[in-house]
Amino acid sequence: MATFKGIDGQVKAVTSGGAVAVVAELKGWSVEETIDTVEDSVMGDTTKTFKTGLKSWTGTLELNYDPSDAAQIDMLIGESIDVEFYPDSNTASTKFTGTGIVTSHSRSGALADMVGSSVSLQGTGALTVAV
Repeated sequence: MATFKGIDGQVKAVTSGGAVAVVAELKGWSVEETIDTVEDSVMGDTTKTFKTGLKSWTGTLELNYDPSDAAQIDMLIGESIDVEFYPDSNTASTKFTGTGIVTSHSRSGALADMVGSSVSLQGTGALTVAV
């Protein structure tokens, strides 16, 4: 059974159409896939039943803010970016790939801490899962 350590993860991104590059100063990432359900219960049923609907996905990146990193610079609100999430940067064949729209990009700083950056993506189209 293959398992991965979070410390080995990596994200690559670029404004759609270019070549993906490693996002510098990555502290963490997440990808969530969801699917809508549509109720198809009818009169006489004693339990609700459902059909599957449309799939969607979202992603987030937690970073140390680096305004000199080309990949971070591409993550502007409203931009469509190609993104690849790797659980293990040493196993390039295992990844989650898609195109997402940057829906938020916040930066924050605090005494005795690094200035951070948090980026949220709304997937547009399918998320490809390769293992």
